Amino acid sequence: MVIASSRYKYNPDDFQNMYGLSEDLTGFYNSLERYKEHGTFENRIHFLNAWEDVFFSIKHREVEGILNPVIASELRAYLEDIAND
Repeated sequence: MVIASSRYKYNPDDFQNMYGLSEDLTGFYNSLERYKEHGTFENRIHFLNAWEDVFFSIKHREVEGILNPVIASELRAYLEDIAND
C-alpha cells in the first residue's frame, strides 16, 4: 500500500535525512490506514507496533539533536490526533 502523502500534514519525504524516521512515518501511516479500513486484531497489533516505532524514532532523532524539539512535539501530537480520530 502506498500512502497519499498529501493526505497528511507531515510528509515522510521531508524526513529523508533523519535515519529511519521517514520509513517509520510511512509505516505508521500505512498501518493506520489499514487498521481504519479493516479493524481486525492483527491490524491493530501492526498499528500499535508502528506507533511505537515512529514514537521512538522521533524521540531518538530529537535526543540526537537532528530533530528540533518543537517539531518533534508537534509531530507526536499530530500523530496522536490522527490516530485517535
